[in-house]
Amino acid sequence: MPTCIERHDHTVDEQGFIHYDDRPITYEQADQIAGKRLDRRRNYAVIDGAVHEAAHYTMACSGCYEGHNSDSATGHGCSECGYTGRRRHGFWSPLGDLDAV
Repeated sequence: MPTCIERHDHTVDEQGFIHYDDRPITYEQADQIAGKRLDRRRNYAVIDGAVHEAAHYTMACSGCYEGHNSDSATGHGCSECGYTGRRRHGFWSPLGDLDAV
């Protein structure tokens, strides 16, 4: 289910892992910050006062790519990728940056 969050802060623990203080907000609050009505089918985050949308992509697994299939760009499979040879990655992109893609 799509959602909106606002990132307030982050901390880094002694192992180097980053922990974000993300809190849910309504689409109406995100609409106000963006200055337009947002698509209710997508996920959004307000980071440093700007609205970002979620982007996802897949690529060959870094743990098993040396046995890759060059036609499909997949690895041979390992425990890191669940023996699929592919990994799913995601990031927050500033609103409007993905329109050209």
